[in-house]
Amino acid sequence: MVVSSHRACPLCGNPTPDELGWIHLPQISGSPLPDGYRLVACTPCDFAYADTPAPQSAYDTYYRTQAKYGGPTGTGGGIDAADRQRLDELADRLTAWLPRHDARVLDIGCGAGGLLQTLQRRGHTHAEGIDPDPAAAQAARQRGLTVHTGLAAETPTVLAGRQFDLIVMSHVAEHLRDFDAFDHLPALLAPGGTLYVEVPDPRHYRCGERPPLYYVDSEHINHFSPHALARLFSRMGLLPRGFTEPPLTLADGTSYPALAGIAGAATGDTGAAPAPDMLPRLRDYLADSLRRTASAWRIAPPLGPGPVLVWGAGSWAQRLTGQGAIPIQQVCAFLDNAPNKQGLTFAGKPIVSPAEGLSRHPDAQVLVCVAVNPTQIAAELQRLEPGNPRIPHFITDRA
Repeated sequence: MVVSSHRACPLCGNPTPDELGWIHLPQISGSPLPDGYRLVACTPCDFAYADTPAPQSAYDTYYRTQAKYGGPTGTGGGIDAADRQRLDELADRLTAWLPRHDARVLDIGCGAGGLLQTLQRRGHTHAEGIDPDPAAAQAARQRGLTVHTGLAAETPTVLAGRQFDLIVMSHVAEHLRDFDAFDHLPALLAPGGTLYVEVPDPRHYRCGERPPLYYVDSEHINHFSPHALARLFSRMGLLPRGFTEPPLTLADGTSYPALAGIAGAATGDTGAAPAPDMLPRLRDYLADSLRRTASAWRIAPPLGPGPVLVWGAGSWAQRLTGQGAIPIQQVCAFLDNAPNKQGLTFAGKPIVSPAEGLSRHPDAQVLVCVAVNPTQIAAELQRLEPGNPRIPHFITDRA
């Protein structure tokens, strides 16, 4: 079905994309992001994206103030073993474009600087980054790293007159509403320089290991295929040099589908883009997700009639609340380790640290809304309340 669009296709300007479905995502208090959006597809670009009514400035505010990447639960800082392994594997891939230890590297959206630290340990001392979150940038600087505070779109201004042998955007492009930030990147590339862009790979989205609709949330508003990445490179006047499907392992040992595109300065014809191959598979994934959510949710073991603490106030809790799977009338608080969420509210309930919530409500049941490795919460409960018989409850789909 053709819909009237808030957001034309950022790759080709198509104003009438095809509708894929509506995504409900209630937000925590103070969030500048919308409570949902239509997911749409541009068939010629083999590209899907959120037809979000929020402007880029709303996403800028969110990543400056409410994203988790600078805190203890954020990825990209190399804080836990799985994140360090991911960054080591990414550094392994990047060395193909770093023939010299004095090569100049820029990591856009570097978070707390985990990749920069990994590269520096390997002798690449001319690596620096930029991130919109002041807390993340400060955390990186405290580790002795060179990290600027700024948005992706501000990079050409912040680093005016500079050029880099390698520019990395690892799991950043899927977060950007407007693509103007890409247009000025080629000026930051040194002659013979390389742009590396890594994003989630929608061709391999699956239910099962991950909950239904896990890959479609408030932050991930672009879903690229190799064909779409090639079009993005072409928009920048760059030539695609290759595409890979890098391994990416999450904290629970399961894999996460990823796609990487490598590009450099175009000389003459930019060549043919890879054939479109993503949208049919994405549609199958969405249909499977909707079948599973439509079949209703199961809480195991079942909740009793008393008060409930919900562990998690992230995208999974947003999605479950939007689908009516959480008994909000029983909820007394949401528990979340992210400091920038604590003190806010979600669905009219306070968000507090796990330690504070458990202390305030010693008899409450704990409902776990954590999408990756939810069983770890049982161990966390024992750590915070040694000897307490409180048993976590988990939400699963019937499919």
